[in-house]
Amino acid sequence: MTLVEKLLAKASGNNYVRPGEVVFAQVDLALSHDAVAGPVATTFYKHYGQEAKLWDAQRVVLVADHFIQVNDIRNDQKANVMYQEMIDFAKEQGCHLFDVVSPGEAAGICHVLLPEKGFVRPGMIIAGTDSHTCTYGALGAFSAGVGTTDMANIYAMGDMWIRVPSTLVFELSGTLPAHISAKDIILFILGQIGCAGATSKVMEFRGSILEQMPFDERLTLANMAIECGAICGLIVPDETTRNYVTSRSDQEFEELIGDPDAEYERIYKWELSNLEPQIARPPKPDQVVPISQLEETPITKAFIGSCTGGKLYDLAQAAEVLQGRRVADDVNLFIVPASVEIREKAEALGYMDIFAQAGAKILKSGCGACINSGIGVLNKEETGVYATNRNFKGRSGDPTGKNYLASPRTVAISAVKGKISHNLD
Repeated sequence: MTLVEKLLAKASGNNYVRPGEVVFAQVDLALSHDAVAGPVATTFYKHYGQEAKLWDAQRVVLVADHFIQVNDIRNDQKANVMYQEMIDFAKEQGCHLFDVVSPGEAAGICHVLLPEKGFVRPGMIIAGTDSHTCTYGALGAFSAGVGTTDMANIYAMGDMWIRVPSTLVFELSGTLPAHISAKDIILFILGQIGCAGATSKVMEFRGSILEQMPFDERLTLANMAIECGAICGLIVPDETTRNYVTSRSDQEFEELIGDPDAEYERIYKWELSNLEPQIARPPKPDQVVPISQLEETPITKAFIGSCTGGKLYDLAQAAEVLQGRRVADDVNLFIVPASVEIREKAEALGYMDIFAQAGAKILKSGCGACINSGIGVLNKEETGVYATNRNFKGRSGDPTGKNYLASPRTVAISAVKGKISHNLD
């Protein structure tokens, strides 16, 4: 069996599963956030009764991260109601809750926060009411986004039905070029296979390139598997994974690995030693070109943040560019650490001082402009370059705005140059 087949076989009590089979898998961790937790709670109580209890409160995590920055800017009644419904449910059920730490500031974005707090370990089955739940596959866990009704069932029963997916393997070899990041790699893959290229499948990343990546970069690869249509982006656990997990949790875990004779739907092989920075043009993440092929594109906004681009390694890449430089006069650069811990570490390393001296605007942790709910969104006819994961029309601001996707390093350089660029000369 493949890695995902082994994970789902174990979780469903089967000795053997094959792609296309439907199984009921026991869930190890369930996640929801302030944009969806309220409706899930309503559905849960409607179908299981007002006195219903979670199957295991210690396996449910609720995070305030999506719409809290709307409330920080204006009093949005709907956002307030959804947030309060989540808080009330967490108190009623006694599950884990990561509330705001100050007005408009999250403890962290859920997809960065859960690994950071030791909730995610190899071998787990994780369900979340957010499509980027696929991120946790970076730790050798099967993690997938589910809908409101499915999550209500998980709350009550602790399992979910799933059709066993087939696996696409992405063998990434070569020596990682200087200043090329995981964001460039996943954009390259998107440009090759398209937004539907892995629909309902698992993307398993392998190869010498991964061995050269810090843990944060692996999260980026897995995070954007959903942009290819995949259910999950998987990476087999190795020493990098173990070091991260054991630094965050003292709980035991089981590593699984696919069999040598496992069958895969397709194996892609790319030698990436000569990869150049990649750019996704609007309005889709797969409209990708090497930066040398992009026409001159002046910008007015630049954004480094989100679950994809706000990790410590992402901020380090931006700080390296911005040290001793200034953001162009007609550009607003926004930097959003993905968690309070990341912000504190960035402060200790001097990154925040570098950002401030460069003229960047540092915002509170949260999803914010990535989901069009905070400062940094595009206004009418504006053009911006964002280190986020999606650039659909209206995703990060006015529908007439144009959002280009790039790595944090490219975004920082572009903010200095006043146009999309990877060249500091």
